[in-house]
Amino acid sequence: MPTAASPTDRYVQINGLSLHFVDWGGDSKRNLLLVHGQGGTARGWDFVARELSGDFRVLAIDQRGHGDSDHTREGYAVTAFASDLAGFAREIGIIPYDYCGASLGARNGIAYAGDHSDHLKHFVCLDYGPEMSVVSAQNQIGGMNRRALGWRSIDEFVKQASERNPRASEEYLRLQAEHGLRLNYAGKYVPKQDPEMFWINGGFGVGEVPYLWDQWGKISCPILELKGAESSFLSPEIANRMKEAQPNMQFVEVPQAGHPIAADNPAFLLRELRRFLVD
Repeated sequence: MPTAASPTDRYVQINGLSLHFVDWGGDSKRNLLLVHGQGGTARGWDFVARELSGDFRVLAIDQRGHGDSDHTREGYAVTAFASDLAGFAREIGIIPYDYCGASLGARNGIAYAGDHSDHLKHFVCLDYGPEMSVVSAQNQIGGMNRRALGWRSIDEFVKQASERNPRASEEYLRLQAEHGLRLNYAGKYVPKQDPEMFWINGGFGVGEVPYLWDQWGKISCPILELKGAESSFLSPEIANRMKEAQPNMQFVEVPQAGHPIAADNPAFLLRELRRFLVD
């Protein structure tokens, strides 16, 4: 039986892929699924999962192409991610449940929730909507080309990541490295993420935007959008359009946080999740 200190690694077959997830267990009959962003893994949620495991049975998934889940030659359309999420929820038997997605996890959750709001009690998006701002899209593509191809050690990765984002704790960054990197044939630590994921940041992802706006307008469960106060992913225009389509949505800016809210201000995130999901 998993405990709050030690989650259990599990695998499930969905859409022909082996998807890895961690189960934090507990006695609660309420279920919470945590879904990471691009390049992340299920273990990036450890702080949140550990703190909320008394209120929920907390699950965190490695989405296709990430962590210890399978890569696929079929690609990374948002509809494929959404189908994985729907299949996962049915297979594990957690419906109805609460959903919290960060970045890519929020994006894919929008596609999923638009068709399956009946699966969800609450839907939480961390710093993402049906589209990202032009500035953020340009930064994403440019940043991909400037990232290191590999690292000589976990410590080297943690040091470089900490220099880029001093707010992130060493524990968070080390979990990111230990579960998001693999040792390759050249003795370098390289990302487990499928490099084909890169293409969803460009024209392919842009082509999915009209569909995502349609799905956003169809969501009928309560929504909480948390925006990093220092993040440019959601422009004022995009945020206003989201509010117009979902007037009952709760919109909260997270102080002292950029795009990676769970890394930058986890205490604030935890308070908001408790307020929205539990209180």
